[in-house]
Amino acid sequence: MSEDLRRSTPTQDQQPGGRRAVPEPLVEVRNLDVDFRTGGGSVHAVRGANLTIYPGQSVAIVGESGSGKSTTAHAIIGLLPGSGRVTGGSITFGGRELVGLRRRELERLRGSEIGLVPQDPMSNLNPVWRIGFQVKEALTANHLDVTREQRQRLEDGLVAESSPRDDDELFLGSASKPALLTDIRGALEDSGVSGTSLDEQMKRWDETLDVGSVTRSEVRRRLLAAKISGAEQIALGHVTGSTVNDRVAGLLTEAGLPDSARRARQYPHEFSGGMRQRALIAIGLAGRPKLLIADEITSALDVTVQRRILDHLEGLTRQLGTTVLLITHDLGLAAERAEHLVVMYKGRVVESGPALDILQHPEHPYTKRLVASAPSLVSQRIQSTKHAAVRTGTPASGVGAPGVGAAQGTAELADHRPLIEVSHLTRRFDIRGSKEPLLAVDDVSFEVRRGTTLALVGESGSGKSTVANMVLRLLEPTKGSILFDGRDALALRKAELLHFRRRVQPVFQNPYGSLDPQYSIYRALVEPMRIHHVGNRASREKRARELLDMVQLPASTLRRYPNELSGGQRQRIAIARALALDPEVIVCDEAVSALDVLVQSQILTLLNDLQAEFGLTYLFITHDLAVVRQIADEVVVMQHGRIVEHSSTDEVFAHPQQAYTRELIEAIPGGSLHIGGAGAPTEPSGTAS
Repeated sequence: MSEDLRRSTPTQDQQPGGRRAVPEPLVEVRNLDVDFRTGGGSVHAVRGANLTIYPGQSVAIVGESGSGKSTTAHAIIGLLPGSGRVTGGSITFGGRELVGLRRRELERLRGSEIGLVPQDPMSNLNPVWRIGFQVKEALTANHLDVTREQRQRLEDGLVAESSPRDDDELFLGSASKPALLTDIRGALEDSGVSGTSLDEQMKRWDETLDVGSVTRSEVRRRLLAAKISGAEQIALGHVTGSTVNDRVAGLLTEAGLPDSARRARQYPHEFSGGMRQRALIAIGLAGRPKLLIADEITSALDVTVQRRILDHLEGLTRQLGTTVLLITHDLGLAAERAEHLVVMYKGRVVESGPALDILQHPEHPYTKRLVASAPSLVSQRIQSTKHAAVRTGTPASGVGAPGVGAAQGTAELADHRPLIEVSHLTRRFDIRGSKEPLLAVDDVSFEVRRGTTLALVGESGSGKSTVANMVLRLLEPTKGSILFDGRDALALRKAELLHFRRRVQPVFQNPYGSLDPQYSIYRALVEPMRIHHVGNRASREKRARELLDMVQLPASTLRRYPNELSGGQRQRIAIARALALDPEVIVCDEAVSALDVLVQSQILTLLNDLQAEFGLTYLFITHDLAVVRQIADEVVVMQHGRIVEHSSTDEVFAHPQQAYTRELIEAIPGGSLHIGGAGAPTEPSGTAS
């Protein structure tokens, strides 16, 4: 057995239930090879991968983009994209060989046996179909009985409870719910409950008896627990099965969407990102599959929304007895959510074993880089080291991701004079069909000190990006003032505004959308210089080469196009373009949220180095406090358009004053794991490609 994989042999600790007898694997992948045919020949996406998943187990495959983790998962479910083909090895599911299976046979497995929750909800939900119709499609395509629950029972005694009687699994239907509530009300009145107490109890019964989700056995159990007389007869008489529309509403309720009957009638564009992801979870679990593949399901979501969705998914799959295969690039998230980790790098499995074991004692150089670079884990190490420093009275230095410096303290910040002063900034938006305008930013005030980094933190919709756009003069505020270097930025016009834009440059969130696909990298870099009449053709080309050198890219990149670059390389180009005019301020709007953790670490290191070299000032917009911990000197926390907390980074993490700030900190993936402080690995072996 390979030294890198010596921990991959299943042990008692890796098995649910802690039994000594090894259950039969649900999924076995042996020596899997997957190739993609291209014009230049075959690309070996997966090479010799091995993976074993047991019933009821949660397993995470971790790796950067291009590591082969999603390709391996899609090979299991038979959904390899384009020219992808399994060229070698074996995949068995429940003892049945899947490689070479006919398309029709694979289709029978999908949904009912193997479910999939894909990464991007906006491209995986049909924009012209209502959400309810798309959930209903998953039910009808798998020929499911919508009247009763169909749980997956773990084999070999892993679930001690006996299966309930078949009729006990009938769902509550919308047609019979009013009569059920009437009988419950009558029983409560007979027992002496009346007035406000009766109304409150009936409201709770109405809210918790979810149509198409709660079963007869569950209704009976709740009635008996509430000491309702005639509980058996009430449940038997009224919980008699649901319709397909009831079941759609029930699935959406189970996925955590309130008011599900109304939500089922809405379209994807009317949902937030978190709500769309919940709809995909409802679809993925509609057929009660034995295995659910969750492919980067929270990578584009706020950390608090991410935590709520993963908490809900974990509880739901445990209740249903569903095995989970989680695909992610965040090692902290994977270790917190999975029992067993599989680390992939360049198409190969390089390490496999119990999650905490790999987190605390990584062996392969690539795994060590992941542990050293994941923002969630770096943030925790910084906290652990600072707590240790307080206890021992020694300075906390040398912590964080490689190359990312510690934030400045309050005393050091006082030495920097303000470069940007925002006072009582407010922005309202008129909403079509609504008489009341949306108050997106409400009386926001803060200062950004020269040569420092201030982070605006909050969930989607908190108003942080709106503030950034007003600072950039891309949006006009409804009221308030913005001073830049002592001058009123809102009063600038034409030539003065053009000069202001030269001094304040943005780096946007999406490296795929912020570069024109028809422009070569050379043209993208020289365009700001051309617009601002800086230099001639020769000097611009020289400056473009200098910019590439600053962001550590080869000069040959100048002749390439954005589609030929990775996400991390594109973001480096976006940073280089922002530096083209020698700005004093860079506004980074979610500049690393769409990137893998290793690339995130590299970009944060680059930003830190550039700030140290050129004295740059950063306004950093993000929802991720783990990233803030590494780069920011001050933190402004926003919620519902208002500032709820503002202090130095150390103070916010050590003594958060608001419950919302504490929620953001607690939502950092891996926060509940013990990985040690200064003794944790902080130096990666080599650099990521």
